[in-house]
Amino acid sequence: MPDAVSLAWYGASAAGVAEAARKTLVNRGVGYALSRHFLTAGIACMALSLAAGDPMTLDWVDRLTGLHNAGIVAHNLLAMLAMVCTAGFLHTLGQLRLPMPAVVAIFMVCAAAMVTLYVLAGARSSWFGSPRNPTLPSQLYSAIYLTYMVGWLALLLLGLTVVALGEVAGVRGGVVLAQLGVAVSLGGLAWRLGVVLRLLVDPRHSPHGAHFAIFTDAAGLALFVVGSVFAAATRTLFDRLDQRRRTRQEAAVEHLWRRVRILLAHRSRPPLTLTQQLVEIDDALLIVDRLIDPRIQRRIRAELGELGHDGDDIEPTAAAVEIEVAIATVVAHLSQPSAAHTPDSDGVDAEAWWPETERLHIDDGHRLAWLATVGDLIGQRRVQRLAERLSSMKRSGSTA
Repeated sequence: MPDAVSLAWYGASAAGVAEAARKTLVNRGVGYALSRHFLTAGIACMALSLAAGDPMTLDWVDRLTGLHNAGIVAHNLLAMLAMVCTAGFLHTLGQLRLPMPAVVAIFMVCAAAMVTLYVLAGARSSWFGSPRNPTLPSQLYSAIYLTYMVGWLALLLLGLTVVALGEVAGVRGGVVLAQLGVAVSLGGLAWRLGVVLRLLVDPRHSPHGAHFAIFTDAAGLALFVVGSVFAAATRTLFDRLDQRRRTRQEAAVEHLWRRVRILLAHRSRPPLTLTQQLVEIDDALLIVDRLIDPRIQRRIRAELGELGHDGDDIEPTAAAVEIEVAIATVVAHLSQPSAAHTPDSDGVDAEAWWPETERLHIDDGHRLAWLATVGDLIGQRRVQRLAERLSSMKRSGSTA
């Protein structure tokens, strides 16, 4: 019957394997950073390490191999391999200057030393690598393993701090949970390292409190997995919200483009992409600037202010009204006999109605959002009413 330790370790191991499998499926997409693959491999190795180090697994491995403590060695080597993946994760993020060949070399040297100590003194002795075995080879083995793990976990904790600073609030919460898991594991391993160092100095010392570190390994991995899942779920939610916002903006921009298309009627081929539509909208806005005189622009903003529009809402609403006034002006111009062959009332040649501006477009998120807002406003009745009234005033002024 599994005890509490076995349940904790097997539960954390199962959670780690499931999270590694999920990340493996998600990371199949093109464009995922190498750091995610390193992190996935690290979680998988740590989960397998917990499964190998569970007391029930250790007893089964001892019976299967006929050797003592073989499962402990597998447990420790898998955890150290997870730290190699952690180093790769930090290296790809630019948080580790040590080259990966050096990382692998450190792992190989430490692993070779541990295996050598196990072969010489651990295969036939009980509790090897545990405070219950105060012999020098046992404690040297533990000191190598714990120093290695504490060093890399400390670097991982610092690296995750940098990662958290670059994330949005929701994703940052998941990274903080992962940091908490690393801190819990680091605390337990550091406590065990302190016990080992004390035993190296005084082999007769009776260690206390070493059992709590058994639970910190499982709790640390479980918290790390929860943080990873939370960060991934939050990032997916934000990506979907961004995609919905982008879709809505593109629909609003297309609506705006279709409305201002009359100002660019001289162009034969309609644009096929969003960028081309944005270029034509910018060109149409230049035509609007030529058709709307400063007096009308001031009048539009004054009336919008009287209607209670605030500073953030006035400009896109004013732009929508100006577009409607400009379209009404063009329609009125084209409806006149021989309008295409005579100058207008201001003495502007007919070709000036269709200037070939071709403004260089810069794909800026704020510009796209602003144009999308104008596109949402362009069809509203309040904008059309104001544009009709100002268009009538403009025509009356021209006639006078």
